[in-house]
Amino acid sequence: MRQIVCGLALVACLFSAVSPAEPVRLDQVQLAATAEREVVNDTIVATLFIEREGSDQAKLGTLVNAAMSWALAEAGKAKEIKVTTGQYTTFPVYTEKSNGVSAWRVRQSLRLEGHNGQHVGELIARLQEKLAVEAVDYAVSAEGRASAEEALTSEALRRFQQRAQQVAAALGRKGYKLVTLDVGALGAQGMPVHPVMYRAQAMVAADAAPAQLSPGTQNLSLTVSGTVQLDNTP
Repeated sequence: MRQIVCGLALVACLFSAVSPAEPVRLDQVQLAATAEREVVNDTIVATLFIEREGSDQAKLGTLVNAAMSWALAEAGKAKEIKVTTGQYTTFPVYTEKSNGVSAWRVRQSLRLEGHNGQHVGELIARLQEKLAVEAVDYAVSAEGRASAEEALTSEALRRFQQRAQQVAAALGRKGYKLVTLDVGALGAQGMPVHPVMYRAQAMVAADAAPAQLSPGTQNLSLTVSGTVQLDNTP
């Protein structure tokens, strides 16, 4: 019997040795900090298009191709502006009564991307001799976004540290330890700030004046969130 009691006591000691020595720590706090910056929209993206409608698909295709070839030649003169052609589409036009095909419509778009508002505006004016403006948008270049992301990451981390120290001090703790940390992606705050879109949208004008383009700015932000363990030493 004495051997059995001693054996049970040994098992109890071993179980105690592998059990957690410290209680679960509950004094953890979740925090977040955001940094914002106003960034100049240094890129202008304009979309123009050529569209023709008629009964002869082959003839329509020839007209659209000729207009686009001319537009590419004109745009090629502006070396600092990136030019790419968009989707080429052909689709039927149906009559309301018989639902039959009454005509065909052929369309192709052209995309311009540049950093100088005056040069892009002048090219748009020239291309409006045969093309129409669909939209003009403003954006921050990849280089600009990378620079802003680097600066905002540092600023958000600094604010996160300040907030963690503030919380620890307010609760009478000597400090904290970082448990988890998540650095968010760069995002836009609200709508980009810029003047109203150029008035010539969806309008062909042979004598169009150069578009007055002023990209303006937009607010970019980045958020850092995480969990800290407050120091509970006396």
